[in-house]
Amino acid sequence: MKNVVKKLQRGEQGAALILVLVVLLVGGLIAGGLLQHMGAGLLSGEVYNRRTDELYAADAGVEDAIWKIQHPLEAGYLPCSASDTPRVYNIAGVNGKAVEVTIEYVTVGAYSITSIAITNDGGGTAAIDSSTAVEAYVEAMSFDLLSGAIVSSANVTFHKDCTVTGDVYYVGEILGKEYTHTEGDEIQVPSSVFPSQEQNEAFVQTFKDAALLGGTQGDTTLNSDTILGPKYIDGNLNIDSEVTITLAGVVYVAGSIKCEKTLTITGTGSLVAAGDIYLSKLADYTVTGDSIIMSLNGDITLKKSDPDDELSVEAFIYAPNGTIFFDKDMTVIGSAIGAGIEIDKDGAFTYVSKASSFKFPPVVTYGAAIKTYEISQS
Repeated sequence: MKNVVKKLQRGEQGAALILVLVVLLVGGLIAGGLLQHMGAGLLSGEVYNRRTDELYAADAGVEDAIWKIQHPLEAGYLPCSASDTPRVYNIAGVNGKAVEVTIEYVTVGAYSITSIAITNDGGGTAAIDSSTAVEAYVEAMSFDLLSGAIVSSANVTFHKDCTVTGDVYYVGEILGKEYTHTEGDEIQVPSSVFPSQEQNEAFVQTFKDAALLGGTQGDTTLNSDTILGPKYIDGNLNIDSEVTITLAGVVYVAGSIKCEKTLTITGTGSLVAAGDIYLSKLADYTVTGDSIIMSLNGDITLKKSDPDDELSVEAFIYAPNGTIFFDKDMTVIGSAIGAGIEIDKDGAFTYVSKASSFKFPPVVTYGAAIKTYEISQS
């Protein structure tokens, strides 16, 4: 029996060599294709990484152009009409790419941006020059303080049955009852677009200077019909009788303006105060031309003399640091701008520029909306 087993074992000698040779042969056949596949993978990986870097670099060029559109003073030249030459500039070293950016005027506030990121590849696995281009159509989001019917750096509160014709700009929320918007949009803006206190003070200074031309007086109480202005009141202005004030220029009050009696205001001019303006029985406001009712640091309250009557006020009403309160059944033709606005029922606001002669403030571009974004590669 042992002899038989030994003979069988001697008959298997060399079998392992055959298996090894088969494995080597199969492995050799597979290795060529595998190595070719790995090489293609390395090549495609490098191309993918390069394309990704190009896309990010081209997108960075678009973002840089948008920044220039938002900051035209810092950016320097921007085309402002269809006849202007497009602006072309280069940015070096963005993800190792050279980026060429073109800003072309389309229409007011709208631009076409083309950003091309170029790879000059002199080596590597994929030694091929290539480029990625991004074409974006951008509309600038601009804010003009004097272009809205209602503008608030905080909230706007409506009571029932109010109507607005014109844009409503706001920072916080629109509260209260729904209102009828016959024309214009609701536009939420960042608080940063509003004028600074320094800008407001500089604006007020122009009214101080105009008022000073008519001389200065201290605390003033009016109890009879008066022609007033230009006049600088270095104190408070109180009205304690039923009177008519005929404005003949700017009246600047270093303190507050307060009236709890029936008041009619006519003529040509403006009322500007550092403190509150409280007119609780306003019968009429028929001031011609550009006119401002402004409180630099306080609130403005406008109420009617007769709750059953309607009252129309044509003015630019401005309280940058305070709230503006409007009585029911009031019609405002102009614009109301405050750090908060509250409108009683049946208020009606129609935007009309009542500040075209006031050089304040500059239009602010606070953002840009990308309308189209197309990518091409070569």
